Amino acid sequence: MSKQSIVRLNAKVSVNPKDWDTFRQMVSETKSIVESEGPDSVLLHECYFEPATFQCLIIEAYTNEAAFLNHLELIKPLSASYKADWKIDRLELLGPFSENVVAAMRQGRSENAFFYYPASLPA
Repeated sequence: MSKQSIVRLNAKVSVNPKDWDTFRQMVSETKSIVESEGPDSVLLHECYFEPATFQCLIIEAYTNEAAFLNHLELIKPLSASYKADWKIDRLELLGPFSENVVAAMRQGRSENAFFYYPASLPA
């Protein structure tokens, strides 16, 4: 697998403290979906958090854009079933995403909350 095909996503999110348990359950169920996708599709799916502020950093990596889009489809029913109050404060896409995916992920986000880095510096 070429490192050039790997796509990554970093998201800084805020969770309403009253919905923290619901958010954690949603993340736990997402991890189950990630396991079913397998390590050849999802290379990394982590959620770090600061207990005092309920701020989280979600870091994801996929073998390619198709694996990323497949993941989004698989979690869509799960996301719709949870009614937790949380929002994405900053979203970063890293890697060779197609322009239609970049446009879709940018939609509804302020210019200060969305960043796209299409290429990495060579070693």
